[in-house]
Amino acid sequence: MKNARRIILTLAVAAVAAVAATAALGSGSNHSMSMGPHSAKTLTAADLRVTLDNLLGEHAVLAMNATDAGVSGAKSFPAVAAQLDKNSVALSKAIGSLYGKKAGNTFLNGKYMWRDHIRFFVAYTVALAHHDKAGENKAVKNLGKYISTFGAFLAGATGLPKLEVEGDLDAHVAQLKEQLDAYAAGKFKKANKLYDQAYNHMFMTGDLLANAIAKQKGLS
Repeated sequence: MKNARRIILTLAVAAVAAVAATAALGSGSNHSMSMGPHSAKTLTAADLRVTLDNLLGEHAVLAMNATDAGVSGAKSFPAVAAQLDKNSVALSKAIGSLYGKKAGNTFLNGKYMWRDHIRFFVAYTVALAHHDKAGENKAVKNLGKYISTFGAFLAGATGLPKLEVEGDLDAHVAQLKEQLDAYAAGKFKKANKLYDQAYNHMFMTGDLLANAIAKQKGLS
């Protein structure tokens, strides 16, 4: 058990280092991501929907791969965590291309915002592996703050009702947590079913945001 804990902690430290390196590379780049190959003038509602659906779907897959690897002590954890952060940066740049660089940075690095919710899931993963109930509860509490804070940010930007956005975020957080819990308990059939549900839900989230943004920006 001590060896398992040591492996998980080592992986967690390596993951943080990998994420920090990725973040540094991203912040040092002069290239910004727009919605695929389209300029702001040629962006369509369909382009926006496809971009957000793909990035959010990838987020769910990478997040679950990372937490599953983390709780099992797999050596792939740091690499998946680094890829997950690249996806986060891509999402923030997509938001920045619509609402400005400051909004993109707030999306990514603000308190109880996007990167924070991934850190909270990493904390939950480590606590779950250590059977640390206090750590699990703290992570869940922080995720609740994320839902409220990030929900207000998205609602304010898109004009969507805050309760609707919070409900969608709550479903996402619950699905990732339940999938990880099932995986950690060895209930792999249930974990696989929840994996599919969490992935598919991201397309609902992408469509929700894309439709609101398209209407707001006058995209057709």
